[in-house]
Amino acid sequence: MEHVYGLDALVFGGKEIGDISNDSIDWGGDEPSTVKVWAAQKRAAPVTEIIDNPGTDVLEFDLIQLKPENLAQVMGGTASEDGKKWDAPAKKIFLEDSVTVRSADGTEVAIKKVKLIAYPRGKFGYSDVFKIHCKMTILAPEDGSSPYSMGDAEAELVG
Repeated sequence: MEHVYGLDALVFGGKEIGDISNDSIDWGGDEPSTVKVWAAQKRAAPVTEIIDNPGTDVLEFDLIQLKPENLAQVMGGTASEDGKKWDAPAKKIFLEDSVTVRSADGTEVAIKKVKLIAYPRGKFGYSDVFKIHCKMTILAPEDGSSPYSMGDAEAELVG
C-alpha cells in the first residue's frame, strides 16, 4: 500500500452495498480541537497542548443503485419477496455494524463499528440520478481496541 485510490467495493455488515456515485466515498468528519496551556513564567509560547476533543471520522457517499434490497440494507424497512418494492421504516433509524472498504489498488480499510444513517436526496431530472445519501460515523469499539485498520487486502486486518 503506497497510494490508495479508486473504489472497488463497500461492504456493510458482511454484505456488499450496491453501486455508489462516481464521487465515491468522502472521508471527513469534525477536526480534532486542542487547548494550549500557558504558564505565567513562560509567556513566549505554550508549555504544552492537550486534546480537547478528538474529532470524528465520518464516511459519506451516495448510493445510486436503488434496488429494494439495497434500500433496506442502508435505511432499514422491508423489501418485498419478489424484490420489486421497498417499504420505508415508520421512522428514520440508525444501523450499526462493521464496514470494509476495498480500493482499486488492493488496499482494504476494515472498520470495526459504524453508525449509518441514510436518506433520499436529489432530483428526478435527466442530468443525474436520484440518490440515497449515506453517512457512516466511526464509533469506538466496546473493547477499547483500534477502531480501524488499513493495509493490503491479503493482510490480516481488524474487523
